[in-house]
Amino acid sequence: MPSQRVTDRQKSASSVVAAGETHADRIATEIEALLSPYLRKGEQMPNIALLTQLVARALADARDRMVTADEILVGELAEDGAPREGRDEVAHELHDELNDLRDWLTGLYGHAALKHLGFTEATPRDPVQLERFAGEVTRALSKELPRPRRKGVRWDADDAVLRIERLRDALLSHLKDVAREAREAKATRMAKSTAIALYDERFGRVATFLGGVFRLAGHTDLANQVRPSSRRSGQTEVDATPPEPGSAAPGELERSTLADDQRSGG
Repeated sequence: MPSQRVTDRQKSASSVVAAGETHADRIATEIEALLSPYLRKGEQMPNIALLTQLVARALADARDRMVTADEILVGELAEDGAPREGRDEVAHELHDELNDLRDWLTGLYGHAALKHLGFTEATPRDPVQLERFAGEVTRALSKELPRPRRKGVRWDADDAVLRIERLRDALLSHLKDVAREAREAKATRMAKSTAIALYDERFGRVATFLGGVFRLAGHTDLANQVRPSSRRSGQTEVDATPPEPGSAAPGELERSTLADDQRSGG
């Protein structure tokens, strides 16, 4: 799902952009009325309406880039599910196969022989450790086997080694897929963080500029609507949630939201 950090910023950006675009002409007319008496010979009033529109477009562009980066990350993380599910399924099957083999070898050679046969520890659950453990077992079984406890009993390890190697190869393939997806997600997450940082910087400048323009035109109400929050980066004071008594100090709210996003993968 979309990141809360991004959707909060998107909401504020959209309101600031709308304010700039909606009131550009009216604000320009009022500023021109205020300043035109002070034009000197040969001077012309700058196109304040166009400047206001351009500033709003600049913020809209930063907002859209941030939202796109967030959507790409959401899609990237959604793709991680299949490789992880495949890894876990094969790991479970390999874990059971090794435990069954351990039981068989214990009955055939005795508990004391398990270390010689590669079972130096309990079968691990972690997929990475399990893949390496399976390799140790197959290498041990490929060497000379101990003498069975019962005379006349013979056992060929080839079939067991083939089954384990087949599962091990499949697990290794899934591990590579998961690692690749993790690398891609990391790069995508970094791109999102960069987009948010660029947006925050531009939001502060644009919102402050528009607030000054609105105030110059005599519209304090509009200026207050676009005033940047001192507590939440990339948001207006109007949109930022007021802290409750005893809640986090300024600056901690933003860090708390960031931590929540990281825990959820956003």
